[in-house]
Amino acid sequence: MNTQVFDFFPLTVFKDEIIISEIEKNKIIDFIFKSEKKSKNIQKRKGDAWLGDTRGQEYLFKNAIMKNLANLISEKIKLYTEMLSLDNNQLSFFYQRSWATITKTKERIQPHSHDQSNISFAYYLLKPKNSGDIRFISEPQNEIAKGLFNKDKLDLGLLKNVNNRNTPNIDLQIEEGDIVIFPSKTKHATIPNLTENPRISISGDV
Repeated sequence: MNTQVFDFFPLTVFKDEIIISEIEKNKIIDFIFKSEKKSKNIQKRKGDAWLGDTRGQEYLFKNAIMKNLANLISEKIKLYTEMLSLDNNQLSFFYQRSWATITKTKERIQPHSHDQSNISFAYYLLKPKNSGDIRFISEPQNEIAKGLFNKDKLDLGLLKNVNNRNTPNIDLQIEEGDIVIFPSKTKHATIPNLTENPRISISGDV
């Protein structure tokens, strides 16, 4: 038997943990909720999360309260690029944008990508259980006919099972304190918050 299968072109997503003190964490949470209140007059679609970058709050890290966390995230970003075998001494890093998101009951963040930057991240400052994970979305490399790997084909029995070779979506489980770093061009979204408590993430483009 000479059959061989090669899985090429992986998407590599970096996940780590950043722990800050409860005092610092609560100060940042309070700051973010106050920022949300300042933009209450701006309408958003039902079911959509509050996104600071679309509410005039896209430079979060310019606030002094964010200095320590911004530095800790910088360290993780350099670990991510090292993992890709890049020489950090020959790179110049800077935050292009940084913002908070607040996702309340039954809200989510719609699929999108950040094509204007290189690296994107999401840090989960407040993450109750079942409040929604991050979803990565791509056109499956192995889709030999457009729409072949959609859920309806699974329901019809044409697609026998879902695995990494035929799925257009991968959900990454997230816990409070996690940071996720990935290429900005990667389309992503979040799963709806199924709790009565808000989820807060801090995102940015590098």
